Amino acid sequence: MFAQTYLEGSFTERYPDISKDEEGIGKLFKQFSFPGGFPSHAAPETPGSIHEGGELGYSLSHAFGAVFDKPDLIVACVVGDGEAETGPLATSWHSNKFLSKSNLVTCRNSPKFSS
Repeated sequence: MFAQTYLEGSFTERYPDISKDEEGIGKLFKQFSFPGGFPSHAAPETPGSIHEGGELGYSLSHAFGAVFDKPDLIVACVVGDGEAETGPLATSWHSNKFLSKSNLVTCRNSPKFSS
């Protein structure tokens, strides 16, 4: 998520010292996944992130919650391979029955499907 928010500008809006130039991207790289810097996973301090992770299986229910709250919002949810086989995630797949239209895009991140 850091790459996308950096490229589209909302990261720099939130963190003005990480400018959109060579110096700014260098600062971002030095602080990425480093103590006191930015985490290597989606976290509350990541612009646009509403779910930090931790327990497996809840990403899709959080994503559906965002769409239920704002029906015109386009939401992307990346489902990890380990979480794809949990009960909460299996139940979440049925949430689309409560939407009149779908603005939720899901991607499964799995080594089984990589080229």
